[in-house]
Amino acid sequence: MRNIMTHQSKGRLGGTLRRLVTATALTSTMALSAMAQEVTVVMDPIASESTLYWETEGAFMLPSLQGLVGNDPATGKFDNSGLAESWDANADLTSWTFKLKPDAEFSGGWGKVTAADVVHSFELHTGEDSRLSGIGNLRAATVTAVDDHTVRFDFDAPQADFLFLLAGRGVLAIYSKAQFDAEGLDGYKTKPAGSSPFVYEGTELGQGMTFSTVDDHWSGKSADYDTLSIRFVGEAATKLAMLLSKEADIVSLPRELQPQALDAGFEIIGSTQGASQTAMVFGALYTDPDGGELPKGLPWEDVRVREAMNRALDREQMMDVLYSGRASMLPVFTMDEQYEGYTAELAENFPAAYGYDPERAIALLAEAGYPDAFDDPVIPIILTSLPGNPEFPLISELAQAFFESVGLQTEMREMDGASILAARRARNAPWIMPVRNAPIRPAQIGLQVYFSKVNRPTAYVDDPEVNALFDKLAASTDMEERDALASEIFTMLYDEYTHIPLAKIFAEVTVNPETIKGWQFPGSTSSGLSHYHLIETAE
Repeated sequence: MRNIMTHQSKGRLGGTLRRLVTATALTSTMALSAMAQEVTVVMDPIASESTLYWETEGAFMLPSLQGLVGNDPATGKFDNSGLAESWDANADLTSWTFKLKPDAEFSGGWGKVTAADVVHSFELHTGEDSRLSGIGNLRAATVTAVDDHTVRFDFDAPQADFLFLLAGRGVLAIYSKAQFDAEGLDGYKTKPAGSSPFVYEGTELGQGMTFSTVDDHWSGKSADYDTLSIRFVGEAATKLAMLLSKEADIVSLPRELQPQALDAGFEIIGSTQGASQTAMVFGALYTDPDGGELPKGLPWEDVRVREAMNRALDREQMMDVLYSGRASMLPVFTMDEQYEGYTAELAENFPAAYGYDPERAIALLAEAGYPDAFDDPVIPIILTSLPGNPEFPLISELAQAFFESVGLQTEMREMDGASILAARRARNAPWIMPVRNAPIRPAQIGLQVYFSKVNRPTAYVDDPEVNALFDKLAASTDMEERDALASEIFTMLYDEYTHIPLAKIFAEVTVNPETIKGWQFPGSTSSGLSHYHLIETAE
């Protein structure tokens, strides 16, 4: 798929023409300099529009902020495009040392980026009020500023995947300590200083954010446009209308609406690498008493009901409807070929173990005594959306239709991300809902976030056997042992039908080719979108 990017002049988008410097400028040069270029990107609403990254779940980092480690836009591999120019670890992976780029500096005149800024940011992100998914690993660290441009993270246990925590889907954005000392959190809330080629200009709550671009940035990287406008829009029809009217340049559009946009002359750009995995999870599937009070009476506590719900789904039809065939079937959520623990046999046996079989689903429900054996047989399904996955509402709607076709009783509940997170934190999320693994995490981190006690109370599965195996995985530095342990966990999750795996997909945006020529991004963030400075305008 072709990379496309959009820019729009402020005049065409409702902005204003730049004033001419002199009357004699009314020549051929006016076509080149008369308008300021603005790129408008439309994505799904996020759970929190806070400029304080630690107050969010990590779905969206301000483009003006940076972490220590970057991702190559073509391969997605970790690189030094972040604030660290190099790093190394000791033999048992319990100590990681980062050398900061000496030229890196914050916008707004807040000075160079130093190790003190990293330590300060670490303290903010690991505080009790942090909502970041996956922050548990970072909390386990002791951070030391070795000198102005060297910082070290020490752990009691090995951290084989520490670079992932600091890259695209990071849990640590670097803020200016000097700004905090002068202005406190109020400064971060109104105009947080960042170090990227973008400067945060403001938020219109519930609408979006605006960023200006930096010419002659210290990194040598700059955007070829003046303003980045990110708009949060949940209604799919509204997003399509914004694209068709050319009010927006780049839109995260549900795939079922993409044909209308393509017919109208718009184009699709996909991430260079697989961006995410999707699945549906059984909320409150807790069986470890150490985690707290165990739920009772949920239909999906019975493995036969869980298998029936998996076999009720026609995944091939769902792949066509949701992803227009541009996705691959996923055998186990958080398992991926590029990481340890990948078990090919599970993928090979998936059609036999999970394939569409409504007759078998009906028989399984009968064996489980559904619905009479359950005090409340109704299965709530959450209707929600996330940036980068506009298909989530349709996943819920399709699943509801398939479930009801085999006799399951369901109800749809519409909830926003903040309400869902609050319920999960209270261990009160007894429902089925779509989720994503975005970007695709290494095995240990993915298992930790979704299927282990480490992420209590928000993990979806909390099982004593899985927890025991995970403890061994987290403590191991032997690569063969780690691979075997991760494989054993994935096999257990698969055999017990602990979730409803769906697809591995690329992040896609639909763009206006009149304004956008290209955009290379690897799909390495939760929304799938990044590397905004690489958006190429058409002129």
